[in-house]
Amino acid sequence: MNSNITTALQPAARSTPSADTSTHRTLTMTDQVRVAKRRRTMNNVFTITVGTGDNAEVFLVHDFLLKQSSKFFQTALKKEWREGQEKKVDLPEDKPEAFGVYTEWLLQGKIASGTGKPTEELTSYDITLEHLLLADLYVLGEKLMDDIFCAEVMKAAAELCLVEATDGGQFFPGESAINTIFEGTREGSPIRAWLVDECWAHGRKNWFEPPYSEEYCAEFLLELVKKKMRR
Repeated sequence: MNSNITTALQPAARSTPSADTSTHRTLTMTDQVRVAKRRRTMNNVFTITVGTGDNAEVFLVHDFLLKQSSKFFQTALKKEWREGQEKKVDLPEDKPEAFGVYTEWLLQGKIASGTGKPTEELTSYDITLEHLLLADLYVLGEKLMDDIFCAEVMKAAAELCLVEATDGGQFFPGESAINTIFEGTREGSPIRAWLVDECWAHGRKNWFEPPYSEEYCAEFLLELVKKKMRR
């Protein structure tokens, strides 16, 4: 297992008051309170292990962050469940990179870029990678039952479709991103409907000609056919 441990939030350092015999009793009591608070803070940190084997990564995250918008964590971290008692949650089927971006969003309210590049410097390949990351993020968000996060991911995906790549063109999520979403989300998921609507409105015929036609998952193609029949 990867020994790298990511801490989502650490307690701030505290200065030590200078000694003064006239206030020694007060300082001692204050110091005791501070220690107690520090212990309570650390007791509320959960260990989240994401992935398996050598690709697994461990995240240390405060419970209030995990529970602020995720119905999954709101339930899993309850003391009547094993995870709540042991303060450990395993997510073996998920990707550490995606969960890392999720924890950053919990802290900062912003979805981090996968490439780390400014929008105006993105190439067509960079945009493809960003769409893949956003697909993983949406799948994770739906699993964690975090509707607010999912809505933010969809907004980011829509904005990415409008970005002009440095080597020319605007890019819709490719077949890999589409397949990730359709294979990892529930039927009726909002992002599925968005992908179908966007593809119907802006897609090109050559997207569905060989060899590309063989790379899309059956569910996505079926939804496109259904949309055509409803016209």
